[in-house]
Amino acid sequence: MVKKWLKLSSEVFHENKWWKGIHDRFRLPNGKEGDYFYMKTPGSVFVIPVDDDGKVIFIRQYRYVADKESLEFVAGGIKPGKTPEETAQAELAEEIGFVAGDLKEIGTFEPCNGLLSETCHVFVAKDLKSAVATPDETEQIVIEKYSIDEAEKIIVSGEVWDGMALASWVLAKPYLK
Repeated sequence: MVKKWLKLSSEVFHENKWWKGIHDRFRLPNGKEGDYFYMKTPGSVFVIPVDDDGKVIFIRQYRYVADKESLEFVAGGIKPGKTPEETAQAELAEEIGFVAGDLKEIGTFEPCNGLLSETCHVFVAKDLKSAVATPDETEQIVIEKYSIDEAEKIIVSGEVWDGMALASWVLAKPYLK
């Protein structure tokens, strides 16, 4: 059995509308004390949209930190007071101009558990109806559609390199057949 660490104190050292920076003091089971710094968010969603032809909808956009284009799925942070389902529908409308008649949460994962306290909720969206896309000013989105076999090929080739998109794909694959 793995022994837990004891949290001695916790303080928020930075906060913005997306995340909090937290500094904890802790004690290990052997008595040694230390510092742990991490970020905490309200959570996130990743949505794998599938159109009526069975094609998976990806979005291509620029990612500042990596300084390159990323091919990924619809995603976004959960805003305070919103549920993961509400966030998934809002992100679908905002980023690609659709609302899902059939939205199913298929799983969750922790994207970077040594640095970030966040739960990512993964959805498959089908029965898509048109809505008005209203991307944020930082989002320059290009929509791309691929069959499931084509999607698998571009994922295996490394064209999809975003870790959260890859984890979401693993969870979604059994629901896409």
